[in-house]
Amino acid sequence: MVTHAGQAFSNAAELSPTGSFNCGALASGRKFDAAELLSDEPMLGLEREAGYMWGTLRDEDGDLYSVMRRIAPPAAAQGTGLSLPSKLIIVSTGTAEEQLQLRREPRGAADSTDIQRHPHNGNAVRFASGADAPGRSMEMVLSDDEFSYVEDGVLDVNGRLVVPPLQWYLPGPQSSLLYISHTWLVDGELLGKQARGFLFWEEAWMPPGGQLYVKKDPLHDAEYLTWYSWANLFSDGQCEVGHFLFGQRDFHVGVVADSSGNITSARTMDAVITRADDGYWHDGINYTIDGVDWVCEPDPQGRMQGLGRMPNPQQEGRMHRVDDTRVPDVWMAWGETVPAAGDRRR
Repeated sequence: MVTHAGQAFSNAAELSPTGSFNCGALASGRKFDAAELLSDEPMLGLEREAGYMWGTLRDEDGDLYSVMRRIAPPAAAQGTGLSLPSKLIIVSTGTAEEQLQLRREPRGAADSTDIQRHPHNGNAVRFASGADAPGRSMEMVLSDDEFSYVEDGVLDVNGRLVVPPLQWYLPGPQSSLLYISHTWLVDGELLGKQARGFLFWEEAWMPPGGQLYVKKDPLHDAEYLTWYSWANLFSDGQCEVGHFLFGQRDFHVGVVADSSGNITSARTMDAVITRADDGYWHDGINYTIDGVDWVCEPDPQGRMQGLGRMPNPQQEGRMHRVDDTRVPDVWMAWGETVPAAGDRRR
């Protein structure tokens, strides 16, 4: 502390630079507005890095399918570093190998660089591959009361928006990230099986030239340990959806929404990761959020081994309050941990 003029603060090395707010984040709900998804105008001075369609479904036999597609603006980097390539990717259980393995069926699907946005039926947006684009066609319609997604010969699902759209924002002097999300409960056909689960449409907004996981990403500045997005459907028809992120300094996001329209954002948060014996995958994550204990229980077959060895291994599970003994009818929790960043806040 300062005791007289000219004496420096003893903890000056721990203070954050102007504009970083010690890696503190904001999170809240938001309204669905198709005009925002169609516009390329900057948001908070940030540009759309990419849109992401992703999520996890289970088929009638209980096998898991995790679906992902990154749709980046035409001038954006495509599939460099840890970014997803401009392809449809599906990993699933139920193959000859254990855990979630890469499927061959999406090969030949339209490239994301050939997908265009269009206004659709009022407050809706339609993504579709061009009529002359090579590969099998793709079409997706997003609105607050309509969802459909078709990857020809691979996936055909419909659904409904289950909670208010969410957003979180991590500012920084050079690296910033606004992340918006929407969650649909879907059912239909996937790789020839009837399947049901949750799909998300999310967008990352970053400074010009920013690329998620690669460049101008404030998650690196926050030394994040884990990032999970999850959803549960209970037998009474109620859904609950959330995003849990945690790292060093003051970085945390713990935003939860339910289908009654209630939204909460964590004021205080702690997280501890339990590593598997190999030190790479995790055997569970324990959270304390505003005094309430939560746990992420990994699915026994939820390791996404088909994506290869990566610094942020992707893993499926189930997220719930520790004292909530209900087993949901439909659930998913897709997330990652960063073994090199440690298992708890320093």
